[in-house]
Amino acid sequence: MPSVFDVVALDEDLASGADPDAPASRQAKLALATASLAFVLASVNVTVTNLAFPDIVASFSGASSAMAGWIISGYALAFASTMLAGGRLADRYGRLLIFQVGLVGLIFGSLAAGLAPNLTVLLIARAVQGICGALAVPSSLALVIALFPSSRQASVIGLWAAAGMSAAGLAPGMAAVILQFGSWRWIYLVLVPIAMIGLVGARRYLRETIEPDLTRPLDLVGMVLGSSSVLFVVLATLQGGSWGWTSPQTMGCFGAAVVLLPVFVARSARHPEPLFDPRLFRIRSFAVANAVATFGMAGAFTSWFLWPVFLSGVWGYDKLTIGMSLTPSPIISAVVAVLGGRWADKHGLRGMMTLAAVIGSLGQLWLWLFLGQEVQFWFAFFPATVMFGIGMGILASHLNSAALRDVPPESMATANGVHQALRYAVGGLGVAVSIAVLGGTNEVDRYTTLWMLLAISQFAIAPLLWFGYPKGRS
Repeated sequence: MPSVFDVVALDEDLASGADPDAPASRQAKLALATASLAFVLASVNVTVTNLAFPDIVASFSGASSAMAGWIISGYALAFASTMLAGGRLADRYGRLLIFQVGLVGLIFGSLAAGLAPNLTVLLIARAVQGICGALAVPSSLALVIALFPSSRQASVIGLWAAAGMSAAGLAPGMAAVILQFGSWRWIYLVLVPIAMIGLVGARRYLRETIEPDLTRPLDLVGMVLGSSSVLFVVLATLQGGSWGWTSPQTMGCFGAAVVLLPVFVARSARHPEPLFDPRLFRIRSFAVANAVATFGMAGAFTSWFLWPVFLSGVWGYDKLTIGMSLTPSPIISAVVAVLGGRWADKHGLRGMMTLAAVIGSLGQLWLWLFLGQEVQFWFAFFPATVMFGIGMGILASHLNSAALRDVPPESMATANGVHQALRYAVGGLGVAVSIAVLGGTNEVDRYTTLWMLLAISQFAIAPLLWFGYPKGRS
C-alpha cells in the first residue's frame, strides 16, 4: 500500500504543474475510494432502517409508530440540518480534520444504535449518526476532487455520488438478508468495521486541501437558525397526522419555519463568515441543480421507503424476497452512473440529465398504472424499478457534478454541504409525507396517489433542466 511518501510525491506532482489531463494516480483512486466510503455510510443510514422498521417497533414495548418514525426521519433530519454546518466547518477548520471527526462519530453512533437498550437511546444514537455523517460527507468530495485531471472531474463526482446513492438503494436489500438470519441490531453493528476501514483509509490516503482560516467569527446564530428551519418543517410533517394538520402545534411549526428561513438567509447575506453563502445561488448551474434536487430527491428517498413497505404490507413478501426484489434497481443505477459520467466528460450534463428525468418519471407512472393488489412482479413492479434505476442512476449521481460545476475550489465543501443538505432534507420530508398519507394502513389507493405525485414531481425536472441549466460541457 502507498505510504506517506507517496502522498508527498503526489503533492510535488501537483505543485509542479503536471498535465491537467494526465491519468489519475493510484493514490488518487484510493483517496476517492476512501472518500466515497464515508458517503456510502451516510447514505446507507438513510434507508437501511426502512425494512427493519416493524421489527424495531415490535422490540420496544409501548413504542408508537409516530414516535418510532423518528428512527427514520430523525436521522434524515439530523443529517440534513447539520450538513450546512459540516461544509462550513470543513472549509474553516480543515477538511481532513472534520472528515475524521465525522467517521469517529459514525463508529460510536452505529455501535450505540446496535446496542440500544431502549427506544430513547436508539433515537439519540441515530441523531449522532446523522450529525456525524453530515460532518464527513461535505468534506469527503472536497478532499479528492483536486487530485484528478479536470477532464475527468465530472466522472469523479459522478462516481462519488453514485457510490452513495447506490448504497442507499441497496441498503434495504442488505437489511433484508440480515433480518432473515439475525436481529435488526446487526444492520447498525455491521457499519462499525466499515467506518473503521474508512478512518484507516483517511489517515493513509487523504491529505488536507485547504488552509484553515480562524481569523473571522463563525456564525453560530446562523447555525441555529438554519438547522431550526429544517427541524420545524420535518417535525410538522411527521407529526401532523397525529397532531392534526390544522392543530396549533402543526401550524406553529410551519409558521416558525416560514419566519426563521428568511431571517437565516438575510443574516447569511450580511455575516462575514456565514454558514450559508447566498451568493452561491447567483451561479446558474448551482441554482438550477439544487432546484432539480428539490423534486428529484424527494422521489428517490420516498420510493426507497415505499417499495419495501408495499411489498411487505400489500403483497405479503417475506424480508429475503423483498431484498432480492429491490436489488436490481440500485445495481442498474450504479452501472448507468459510471457510463453517464464518461458521457458527461465529453458532451456535458444537460441533455443526459433531462432524458434521465423523463425515464425516471415513466417508472413512477408505470407503478401508478399497473401496480395493485394482485401480485404481478415481472409486469407491474420490475419494469418500473428498472426505469427508475436508469433515470435516478444518472440524475442523482450527476446532480452533484451539475451543482458544483462552476463553484470556486475554496467554496467546494460549503457548496457541497448546501447541496447535500437540500437533497436529504427533501428526502426526509418526502418520507414523512408518505408516512402521513399512508396513515398506518396498506390501502392500495393511497399508494396509487403517491405514485402519481412522484411521477409529476419527477417529470417537472425535465423542462427545468433543459431550459434552465447552462449549455456546454461540464
